[in-house]
Amino acid sequence: MAVTAKARARTALIASTHLEPAEVLSIVKGAIGQVKGGGASLMTSGIANAGARAHVEEEHADRLALSINSGKRLLELCTFAAITAQNAGQTSLTVGGLETFKTSQSRLLGIIPIGPASIPGFSLYKRLLSEIQTQLQAADPLASTSIQDPTTD
Repeated sequence: MAVTAKARARTALIASTHLEPAEVLSIVKGAIGQVKGGGASLMTSGIANAGARAHVEEEHADRLALSINSGKRLLELCTFAAITAQNAGQTSLTVGGLETFKTSQSRLLGIIPIGPASIPGFSLYKRLLSEIQTQLQAADPLASTSIQDPTTD
């Protein structure tokens, strides 16, 4: 059975660290600058992903509203948030799942759907989660991090 786009959209990074919330959100912003592009190949990643980048849309003390847009920001592919909370000296971080997203699906003769719907920008989103995880572990080797992907459960 094919995995739905809605199931893939629940993929998220969950972390716990001793770093301050402001420092954690700074790491998220730093990771955004490190990840760009649609994937290994334009043929497999799609034209909407060409030049795709993540952006900070809104910034609050405990939350970043984020988006992934196509090149030149012509098309918003998906939106998600990075949310921190502090409790007893521990900062929790959740990045994702996707709040809004577009889908595309291959069709035979322009009308018959073949294969599961895909989410343009999703490969960039997953690479961003991995980069945040890497940078958070580098800043706090004792941080607990995991990328929860419901499609692999």
